[in-house]
Amino acid sequence: MTARGWKHAHLAAAGMATMGLLLVACGNDTKPSGNGAPAGTPTVAPTTGVPSTSGTPSASGQPSAPGEPTATLTGKPTPGPSATPTPTPAPGKPVKLTTAMLLTGAELAKADPKRGWVSTTGSASTPICGRGSTRGDNPLGTLSRNFTTDLDASGGQWLTRYSDAKAARAAYDKIIKTVKSCKAAVPASTHARKITENRALSLGDATQILRWYDYPLPTDPGSEDGGFPYAITLKGKIVSVLAFREMGPGIKPPNFERITRTAAAHLG
Repeated sequence: MTARGWKHAHLAAAGMATMGLLLVACGNDTKPSGNGAPAGTPTVAPTTGVPSTSGTPSASGQPSAPGEPTATLTGKPTPGPSATPTPTPAPGKPVKLTTAMLLTGAELAKADPKRGWVSTTGSASTPICGRGSTRGDNPLGTLSRNFTTDLDASGGQWLTRYSDAKAARAAYDKIIKTVKSCKAAVPASTHARKITENRALSLGDATQILRWYDYPLPTDPGSEDGGFPYAITLKGKIVSVLAFREMGPGIKPPNFERITRTAAAHLG
């Protein structure tokens, strides 16, 4: 082979080798995948903001649906609202009236000395303002004691017991109203009547002192005057009424207050 023929043969062989390389390179150049990355390139799923729920149980024990919040199970029951039971108060013992609750003759004589006061047997006489000035509606019990000087003065104490404190208060208010109106006895045509005491004392649950005074009109200057003091005390279910009458102005106010305080102390 001539030198010219060798050169052509060598060039032809080189050309064939170059074509082989080009074919190999073209075989490795594959089409892009659907997301634009070359085949074989690892893909990363984009984050959509929806939390993964695989393997996370819900409160019912089943996997929660996508988009629903998951509940963390702690194994401890939720405590219910605490409620402290209200104790039921024991019923109180019924209050009974006893003679120990009444003012005694000796106590009256000490509170209003030099008058000769004594207690007497039997029921107390009705006071100037009538029976309604000694009791309210529907009392469950009554008790009274009579007092006298054996001269021109007399009086008494009336105790009444009621079903409850509310009924006793209603009786107390009604008695005071009755005493203030005092319609049971009307003064004679020669006399007039007026209230000379109307005040409250801090005794028991409530205490009121009222005093009526009858006096002669100028047209009958020789007629006698008269005094009628009342003391009404409320204590729980009990109402106490003190009522006196006598010729003249009656028991002096300081002495009558001492009597009222002594009587109220018996009620507890």
